[in-house]
Amino acid sequence: MLELKRKAIIISSVVAAFLIFSTVSCVQQRTKRTGKNQDKPNVTRSAKQTADSLLAVKNQAGADTTGAGKNATSKSGSVTLGDTSLTNNGLTDSTAVDSLSNPDDLQNTVQYTAEDSTIMDAVLKQVHLYGNAEVTYGTINLKAAYIRLNWVTNEVYAIGIPDPADSTSKKTIGDPIFQDGPETYNTKEIRYNFKSKKALIQGIVTQEGDGNIRGEKVKKDAEGNFYIRHSIYTTCNLTHPHYFINAPKIKMVNKKQVISGPFNLVISDVPLPIALPFGFFPFPKKKENGTSGILFPTYGEEPNGRGFYLREGGYYFAISEYINASVTGQIYSTGSWGLGVASTYSRRYQYNGNFALRFNKNKSSDEVDRDLGRGQTNDFSIIWSHAPRPRGNSQFSANVNVSSNSYNQLQEFDTQKYISNVASSSVQYNRTFGQFMRAAASLRVNQNFGQIDPTDGIKKGGKTNISTDFSFGVNQIAPFALKGGRGRWYESFRLGMDFSGNYALTNSLTAIDTSSSSLGFSIINNVDPTRANTAKVVAFNLDNLPEMLKDAQFTGRYSLPISLPNFKILRFVNVTPSLSLQGEVFTKQYAYSVEKNQVRIDTLRQAGTEYSYNFGAGVNTRFYGTFFVKGKRLEAIRHTVIPSLSFTYTPDFTGDAFGFYQKVNIKNRGLDREYSLSRFRGVGTGVSNGRASSVISFSLNNSFEMKLKTKSDTAAQQFEKISLLDNLSLGGNYNLLADSLNLSNITVNANARIGKNLNLNFNMNLDPYAYEANPRILSNQVGTKVNRYAITQGQGLANLQNLGFTLGTSFAPKSSDKAKTVPPAANGNPTVTEEQREFIAQNPELYVDFNIPWNVSLNYNFGLTKPGLSKAQLIQAVQVTGDLSLSKNFKVSVNTGFDFTAFEPTITSLTLYRDLHCWDMSFSWTPFAGSASRVSNYNFTLKVKSSILQDLKVTRRRSFYDRSAY
Repeated sequence: MLELKRKAIIISSVVAAFLIFSTVSCVQQRTKRTGKNQDKPNVTRSAKQTADSLLAVKNQAGADTTGAGKNATSKSGSVTLGDTSLTNNGLTDSTAVDSLSNPDDLQNTVQYTAEDSTIMDAVLKQVHLYGNAEVTYGTINLKAAYIRLNWVTNEVYAIGIPDPADSTSKKTIGDPIFQDGPETYNTKEIRYNFKSKKALIQGIVTQEGDGNIRGEKVKKDAEGNFYIRHSIYTTCNLTHPHYFINAPKIKMVNKKQVISGPFNLVISDVPLPIALPFGFFPFPKKKENGTSGILFPTYGEEPNGRGFYLREGGYYFAISEYINASVTGQIYSTGSWGLGVASTYSRRYQYNGNFALRFNKNKSSDEVDRDLGRGQTNDFSIIWSHAPRPRGNSQFSANVNVSSNSYNQLQEFDTQKYISNVASSSVQYNRTFGQFMRAAASLRVNQNFGQIDPTDGIKKGGKTNISTDFSFGVNQIAPFALKGGRGRWYESFRLGMDFSGNYALTNSLTAIDTSSSSLGFSIINNVDPTRANTAKVVAFNLDNLPEMLKDAQFTGRYSLPISLPNFKILRFVNVTPSLSLQGEVFTKQYAYSVEKNQVRIDTLRQAGTEYSYNFGAGVNTRFYGTFFVKGKRLEAIRHTVIPSLSFTYTPDFTGDAFGFYQKVNIKNRGLDREYSLSRFRGVGTGVSNGRASSVISFSLNNSFEMKLKTKSDTAAQQFEKISLLDNLSLGGNYNLLADSLNLSNITVNANARIGKNLNLNFNMNLDPYAYEANPRILSNQVGTKVNRYAITQGQGLANLQNLGFTLGTSFAPKSSDKAKTVPPAANGNPTVTEEQREFIAQNPELYVDFNIPWNVSLNYNFGLTKPGLSKAQLIQAVQVTGDLSLSKNFKVSVNTGFDFTAFEPTITSLTLYRDLHCWDMSFSWTPFAGSASRVSNYNFTLKVKSSILQDLKVTRRRSFYDRSAY
């Protein structure tokens, strides 16, 4: 018992001495925070206690304090560098907590993990992490094969380790990956200070925008700037890039731009001898549209046009992530110049569009023309496309393409736009009100650019038609079945209302036939002789605006669509009665008076309306004829016939009770004759005279299909149906009350899909009446239609007025349909936005898809026009387009044809595309351009492409146009 007490006293004395020694040491440490130690980090304040605690923990865990790490078992933990308390596997040294912390100390917790082992060196105050190590400090994350933490200097060091599977090379694995917020840097070796936020890096690779920066030695300062030595900048994402900009020094300014010293371009490891003294490379961060900057122009020569040029140079404005703009210009050595503004905007899930305005002043290269002031043109172009996403009960859309007559001819780069002679534009707004009401408004511009003037080769005589339309309507409702109905026959009666207005302005002034031979009488009013019998085309400018406004017309129309109940006769014949009421609103009226057997026309600025109504019925049925055939696969051919017959009666509205027409009596060849002249439409316009009409309309539709046995015995269906002729129809009408020419022209239409790829469309117009030649006309003449059928005058069954048909087919591999819709590499790629995928899908003609091995389109067009007795005019041509991928990254595209009327090829172009991963190469050649005013051309382009297009496996098409080329 005494022995135990003696041992307890000894142990208690040792513990008390240890506590007293520890307390004295702590006091001494606190009293020494003066002099040369005051600038040292706060981690030295209780380093010995922490070291003793760490040593005790390590000894308990069996750790190797030498740093070898062979016996370590701790793999994760955290260090709080502000109060120097270290937590490992839940063990904490409470003596390290101190309320007198330094304000310069770091307060965030450094968290670390390692798959292999974690070695803690209490003497050097370091933590060694082996095997897929990871350290996280706030927004900073570091991963590497080996990481060393030093809580005295607040530093972290990381490096890769040699690859054990490849001892013959210097290849390493687990190279450090340093992430600071959203930015990621691949390095070979890195040393980073948590307090100063400075770093020393060996071998950095970082992605910035479309490009990436690589360097051997890097220094990072506290402001986030990088100073890189022996650096390269490239948009090629390969480990060994195809090209790069080589610079001894590069400074990356806080993720905004790259500034380099002298640099040169290296292509395929071949340095180019051309060098520049400095470089400036901005890159975007959060904005998809890029960064504002200079657009460098393209250069070239137009030998037969405007001389040497600089084109499409200017400045790009990255206004926001939703809208951008660019201002560009062009200048030519002959004095021609141009300016343009273009903008693209997009709002996700709402709308997207683009706008472009361009103006060019062209001067001829001929010195004589310039001295005489000839050969000068002012060209402009306005393009606006606005595509909304359907939302709510309203929708606004725009598709504007307005330009001067010669803009396409002189300025356009695209061949198809160059040869186009028409353009149309529209701006529309639609809105619905509840379930039944709707409203719409639109502005339309239709252009015909005229014909080429042989004197100067410029298109002239273009026609422009501007019209604005609005409409308001009520959808048809069933007034007798508002609460659902009970199936009674009269409940299918439906009634609606439509009102529409139109105001049209055109530079093609209306032709007025005021000759006495046409009207049957002469008029007193003076009529411009240039407007008689032919349309007058004036220049569309402000000087001619008053004359165009005089010819402008406002038209308002209203109608009450009525649906009457249908019924059947003999179970197979459908009878559809009809009743309609329609009218027009006018802003002026005409009054007529007779003076000396001539008619005087006075215009009254009074609004008025004219209406009409008609009623009738239609009858149609359907019957079949089946021809059974005994063949190996062919079972039967079925012929479907759909005849229809309708009758419409319109009363006479020329009576005085309606007030739509004014009757005048004029002596013609000694006989008094009464004329009904329209109070709203005037004379010489060739419109209906308001008399009664009784019209019978007829049509006959046919279709043919065959029934085949399936090739496979295991198919779900035993037979399959194949269409031979989708539709073959003819139709016309006969006016029972007309005084002559009662029968209209007979129209014939057909369309069919032959096999799987061949499409046929056919149309024909036949005139059943005979024509008589005018003996006073000796050259090609149309003749005069007479009230006698052609078959009675020996002119055949009918006179062919026009005939046309098209035959087209296309071939492509089955996988091409999927490749055209969504590029396969785009799915799931984080660098490609939804808007970019949609734009490429909506504009496939702007891109070359190397995933499609080949495709061919073949079209044959035939047209014949023969009005009356004139000679027939033929149009006959074949067009071939296609492309072929000769290899994975090499494609050939051909567009050609042959005009059999002119007996010469159509515009022929051959283009070679080569995908060089981060480069685009294309060669375009136009060996034949179709007419004597054009000559062949070629173009070669080699350019760096965006990394986005690399991800999508497509190439952006570029076509450049020179006047001399055509």
